[in-house]
Amino acid sequence: MRRNAFKNTITKLLAGMLTVSLLAGCGSTSATPAQTEESTEEVAEEASTSEAATSEKDVSEIDTSVMTPWLNSNIIGIVTDETNPDLKDDFYLNVNHDYFMNVSLRPGYPSETPIFDAADTVKERCKDILTDKTLEERDAKLPQSFYELFLDWDTRNEQGVEPLMFFFDKLKNIKSLEELNEFMLTEDYFIYGNYLANVYLGMNPDDSNLYQVEIYSTSLSLRDSAEYKELTEEGKRRNTYNEGLASYMLGRLGYTDEEIAKLIENQFSFETKIAASMKTTLEQSDPGFVKESINPVTMDDLKEMSPNYPLPQFMEKFGYADSKLINVNEPAWLTGLNEVYTEENFDEIMAYVTVKSAVSFIDFIDEDAYRTSQKLSREYSGISESKSDEDSAYDMTMNIFSDNISRIYIEKYLNEDIKEEITGICQDAIDTYMEMFDTIDWLSEETKEQAKYKLEHIAIHAVYPEKWPDDSMYLVTPKEEGGTYLQAMIDIAKADHEEELTHINGKVDKELWDVNILDTNAYYNPTNNSINIIPGFFCDATYRSDMSIEEKYGALGSVIGHEISHAFDTNGAQYDANGNVKDWWTEEDYDAFMARADKLVKYYDSVVAFDDGTPIKGQIIQTEAIADMAGFKCMLLMAKKIDGFDYDKFFRANAELWARAGTLEYMEKCALTDPHPLHYLRGNVTMQQFDEFYETYDIKEGDGMYLAPENRIAVW
Repeated sequence: MRRNAFKNTITKLLAGMLTVSLLAGCGSTSATPAQTEESTEEVAEEASTSEAATSEKDVSEIDTSVMTPWLNSNIIGIVTDETNPDLKDDFYLNVNHDYFMNVSLRPGYPSETPIFDAADTVKERCKDILTDKTLEERDAKLPQSFYELFLDWDTRNEQGVEPLMFFFDKLKNIKSLEELNEFMLTEDYFIYGNYLANVYLGMNPDDSNLYQVEIYSTSLSLRDSAEYKELTEEGKRRNTYNEGLASYMLGRLGYTDEEIAKLIENQFSFETKIAASMKTTLEQSDPGFVKESINPVTMDDLKEMSPNYPLPQFMEKFGYADSKLINVNEPAWLTGLNEVYTEENFDEIMAYVTVKSAVSFIDFIDEDAYRTSQKLSREYSGISESKSDEDSAYDMTMNIFSDNISRIYIEKYLNEDIKEEITGICQDAIDTYMEMFDTIDWLSEETKEQAKYKLEHIAIHAVYPEKWPDDSMYLVTPKEEGGTYLQAMIDIAKADHEEELTHINGKVDKELWDVNILDTNAYYNPTNNSINIIPGFFCDATYRSDMSIEEKYGALGSVIGHEISHAFDTNGAQYDANGNVKDWWTEEDYDAFMARADKLVKYYDSVVAFDDGTPIKGQIIQTEAIADMAGFKCMLLMAKKIDGFDYDKFFRANAELWARAGTLEYMEKCALTDPHPLHYLRGNVTMQQFDEFYETYDIKEGDGMYLAPENRIAVW
């Protein structure tokens, strides 16, 4: 009931439970218990990109006159010499105009931003570690062996699909639901097959010191259940992409063209039936979903809830039934799944498990399959050149063995001085939030005290941890000893399961950070009330020791303030200082808070960023928008304490931080699925909330950046 062993392994470090991150990554929903951490690279499905965008729709054909309140300057190629507004009308574009005129997309990325320079710095250093044969420790040998196996095309080509054939031969011989259920409970299916429920280990919402088994809904090819009612342009592109993957892999596995067409048709039909009982992305973004997703059950409950689908039997077979704490994320989905999991729908069920299982291997077998995956990804993303094999191997290695590489990285490139400085900035920001709550006149003293208590207990995870998780169960057989990439992935998947079971009924060690410190991102985790400001994020765009105080506050400072604010956004506000879901607000205060958040949602709902009707959905992006504005306010309060503070430098540094350009397809995808506002909105909307901005640039009514005080939407 995992996606399957391979998908689970790939997303292991990308999927930080309930972690709220800084950067837009498209493809995850807003702060749901499933997967909310984002990365600068989508590793599970390579969003290949190029140095020159090749979108289906030429940007010159876009009707920019419908865009309000500003031009969507994040679409690459849309900014021209003539598109250069006064800073009073579009501050973000004015500051970043030259950047947009000269930007190009690097291979392997669907968008470009100066923050990615940090990723390049980290990558160069880590590649040195991956290729340095003088390193003898286990932390070097494990990732080095895996990296080499990824790039061993000779062995991968020699094997081809042969290692998979036994599994799909067995799958082809399944003739009834009873036979399928029996097969699902085998070790072979656990490793190679796809289930219709996803089972992971998470934290208990009532006591975040305890682990619990989490049961999530079926993985849909179109991701959002709303797409099965009415396809968006993004949904149509994804559907074409999915069909291409399925057609290729099923053909490689010996299915005829007629069989392939029927399997794809039946898979979509069955997903449509399941989607009818699943929450949409928009519904999962509702703050109320945090509590709606808490549905503790017993094994006896599961047997009643899932009489047809063998979820209880799976739990018993693979060790999850031993857990004293079990939660079903969407009970209505489980009911709906069991209603359609019948012999009558056998052909469609078989199509789902066959197609999903086949497609999950496309990046793990031979070069022809891998190149096909890259080609389809390029077409889906609207670009032309894939990242290098070495970069892809690096990405996958980092997402499985980041702790091992990080320990070597720390010794070579980091020191206590950096850790102390970043920790100090974090503490200063927390102290300022303490002062900020004193100025909020719509909060009662009772709620203010609770908020301050939560602030006092925020864990500052700055730069690197002092304690690491046990990874002794992970092994990689090197190429010279007969190891292969596919077998390495199988061994890692088994180790993932072994490691997970060691925590059943155990206690969470909150000294462990559970993040990839070399990821180019920053995070807040409500389940342990921590901010994570990590070295993968440090670069010229965000932090240099020789930056002016204004630049530090505008860049890294605003990020730190942003992450702290997630403790008080519409989702984080539902967690207490210990990381438990708990009401700590007075009812009156919480209603006032939500009314302010609703005003923000309505503002963003009115934004027009595309000329094809692709909407901005305020509910999806509200948590990140709240955090952007609160983090900004925190830095402005700190600025008031500094004589002669240069606000122009501060505002420009922040606008430059959010410079980002990407393909039209990517930006449309972000608008539909990303919990972050598009970056031009992160820049402009945030700034127009604060008097200091108006005073610095003499912004008046009639200017494009003007927003009347009564219409401003900053929640804090």
